[in-house]
Amino acid sequence: MGQRRRMLKALFVLALMYPLLLPTGCSETERSYKVLKGHDFAVWSVRFSPDGKLFASGSMDDTVIIRDASTLQILRTLKGHDNQVISIGFSPNSKLLASCGKDRKVIIWDVASGTPLKTLEGHTDDVYTVSFSSDGRALASSGSDRKIILWDVKTGRELRVLSGHKGSVNTLSFSPRGKLLASGSDDDTIILWNTEAGSPVRILKGHESWVKSLAFSADGKRLVSGGMDQLIFLWDVSTGEPLLKRHGHSSVVFGICFSPDGRLFASASGDQSVMLWDAVAGTPLKSIKVPYGFVLSVSISPDGKTLAAGCQERFVLIFDIEKEIGKRGSVPSGG
Repeated sequence: MGQRRRMLKALFVLALMYPLLLPTGCSETERSYKVLKGHDFAVWSVRFSPDGKLFASGSMDDTVIIRDASTLQILRTLKGHDNQVISIGFSPNSKLLASCGKDRKVIIWDVASGTPLKTLEGHTDDVYTVSFSSDGRALASSGSDRKIILWDVKTGRELRVLSGHKGSVNTLSFSPRGKLLASGSDDDTIILWNTEAGSPVRILKGHESWVKSLAFSADGKRLVSGGMDQLIFLWDVSTGEPLLKRHGHSSVVFGICFSPDGRLFASASGDQSVMLWDAVAGTPLKSIKVPYGFVLSVSISPDGKTLAAGCQERFVLIFDIEKEIGKRGSVPSGG
């Protein structure tokens, strides 16, 4: 089993390091999306700020770019990492941004000035993901060293280390409600943690290979996950049971996110596509092929109108969701 995992990881890394020889010539009339330039290499992570005013992207070129979300113009470029930026995340009040990467560091930035406020060093290998708690007081980070570290945002002090996964911890998401944290790993499992107690609440099993992405719905009642097995699961957080299991992509599901109203979720894949899904019925609404290599990350704006995707071949793509799938009603209460 260990040899199989090492071989899979080696193939996965090689695929990322050698971009696919795909045509990049789409005319403006053929595109249903905007293409944003600015990064020199693959865009690992994209995020809209919770207040909807900003949009950020983190890249293999070691930088984070912050844009005006309405005009998409670059406001500032954050430079402080010594290697690839793999994950970024805004604080709930949109005033801070956290980034992490292959230099084993987590940096907390002041968004308004672009100044690094804290550099957090505690990981012993690549850091793959960061997530702020719902109150903005804590930050979680994890990576190849299998540790989840909880940090005090104000002081930069290490609060707690969560240990339990038997493989790299690729993805984290704090629940929008309370202190629950979800983590997805190369050990094929998702753990839901009580961060105050530092203990697992439950372990979600269903994926057949590495869990690469996950996200909570805005009400915290559902969790969606994607993985190396090409599968997408929708989970009931209260029971840990799967509500849906879907196979829509033909490669790794690198990124996943809910719409603010919980009616949709979006997925990004190594099959060079973005998919939009009905989160209630679990049916695919639209699959959009793009000619820019693997699609590595997705984010939906707080107003639910815009989808952003980060691509292997250095571009960020911006989609108008209503143009892609038409106008839809909001999710029923409690759905």
